Amino acid sequence: MINPPSDFLLIERINQCPKLASLRSINETLKSLLDSEDSFVGQIAEVIRLDPSLTTRVLDLVNSIFFGSKDNKRISGVEEASIFLGLNRIRELLVATPVIEEIFELGKNAPSFNWEEFWKHSIGSAILSRELLSILDQSYEEEADYVAGLLHNLGTLILAITFPEHFQEVYLRKHSSISEIIEFERKAIGWDHPKIGAYYLWNHHISDQVVDAIHWHNDPTNAKESPLLAAAIQVSDRAVTELGVRGLGNFPTPPKGSYKELSGWTMLTDGREDMELLEEKLGGSIERLSQTLNGIF
Repeated sequence: MINPPSDFLLIERINQCPKLASLRSINETLKSLLDSEDSFVGQIAEVIRLDPSLTTRVLDLVNSIFFGSKDNKRISGVEEASIFLGLNRIRELLVATPVIEEIFELGKNAPSFNWEEFWKHSIGSAILSRELLSILDQSYEEEADYVAGLLHNLGTLILAITFPEHFQEVYLRKHSSISEIIEFERKAIGWDHPKIGAYYLWNHHISDQVVDAIHWHNDPTNAKESPLLAAAIQVSDRAVTELGVRGLGNFPTPPKGSYKELSGWTMLTDGREDMELLEEKLGGSIERLSQTLNGIF
């Protein structure tokens, strides 16, 4: 095993990792586009059209998710896409697309790994985190639920960029579970990927709520700022993995419904009397998500 780096070297390398400018402007962009209760779809579409690159990203992602390669059904107008998707999904796409583009470019430093699978898992976790919290009547400002779900494994990518040899030592190896990966990261690197991602985001002035949820998404009982958000990410992460979308982790697909054994599930459902309805709604969300993920990339 390669000797783990010192904390000093870890922090120095993470601080030198290329900046993701879009991360700092996510909330501001969403605020200007979607916060007003008096906004109309046409007005929002006009603002999107002012940025040609943003328009391209939104249309490309809309068509890849919902229409695949069927050219005869492709959406070509921003307003049409907004009407078809609804404003909540447009919010999600606006959050996801610039982040995905910039980090995907950075991920090319580790070309032997399936980064498309990584992003499938990330997008799936983001969508399901939001839907699960919505089912539980929990809401978060400025897309914190979606952003935290989308970026919960960001530390894996930062690790690939800053310590490629250590990254390959961990992720080319077969493991029995995500817990084993976490333990191996701590032995090989000193920090696990949730801590690396949380530090990176904290260093780039992302909200404490998001940073805390990402740091503790594998152990939400330790979260201080946003324990229910961390719990929702843990459950959603596992549910997406149960669909066979594991990201970069090389471990067996867990059995369906095993997310109910997690501490996060207990935290989210403690004291609820509508468990049957909750499980039915979540089951429907997971089924729809499976169809959506099949159309991505």
